[in-house]
Amino acid sequence: MRSWRARNRLTLFCGLLLSLSTICPWPANGEICGPAIDIGNEIGDFKKLENCTVVEGYLQILLIGGKNNNNQEVFRTLSFPKLTMITDYLLLFRVAGLDSLSTLFPNLTVIRGRNLFYNYALVIFEMNNLKDIGLYSLRNITRGAIRIEKNPELCYLDSVDWSLIMDADFNNFIAGNKKAKECGDVCPGIMEDKPLCIKTTFSDNSRDRCWTSNHCQKGKT
Repeated sequence: MRSWRARNRLTLFCGLLLSLSTICPWPANGEICGPAIDIGNEIGDFKKLENCTVVEGYLQILLIGGKNNNNQEVFRTLSFPKLTMITDYLLLFRVAGLDSLSTLFPNLTVIRGRNLFYNYALVIFEMNNLKDIGLYSLRNITRGAIRIEKNPELCYLDSVDWSLIMDADFNNFIAGNKKAKECGDVCPGIMEDKPLCIKTTFSDNSRDRCWTSNHCQKGKT
C-alpha cells in the first residue's frame, strides 16, 4: 500500500513539473538578468541581453536612432533566442530600423506583468519602421494590458487574438497604426488555399490567427 501511494505521489509530482515547464520554459545554460534592463541610444546596448533566459524586472528598448538602413542590417541578424520570460513589462519606443521582433526575441513566451508601466505589460509606441510584432512564441501575458500606438507601418494586428494570450482585453489600447485595409495581412497557407493557422473570433472579428506571413499564432495550452 505504501509503495502504491509513493508511486502515485511521484507521478503527481512529475506531472506538475511537466505542466510548469510547459507554461514557464526555463532553458538551461543561461542567466537570470536584472533587476531591470534599459537599452537605449546605441544598438551596442543589446549586449546586456547576451545569455539571458529571464529578465528579472522590465525590459525597455528606446531612442535608438541612426540611419535606418544601417540599423536594419544589424537587426536582421541580432537575436536572443535564450530569452523566454520578462517578469515585469516590455516597452519599445522609437527604435529606428527595427521592422519585426521575430528575429530579436524568437522564444519570448511569457510576460508576467508583476510590475507594470502605467497598467501596461506590453507597450509599442512610435516605432516608425515596425511592420509586424512577430512575437510568435508569446503564449501568456499574466497581468496587465497592452498599448500599441502610433506605429505607422505596423500590420498584423487584426490577425492576433489577444484573448489567447491574456485573460482580459478590455483595457487594451491599439490606435494610430497602419489601417487594416492597407495591410493585406496573409497568414501561412492562405495563398495556397490550405490555411495552416487556427481560426477564432475575437472582437467580432472571425479569421485565421497569425503573427506574420510565416508564423501562426498558437492556441491556448
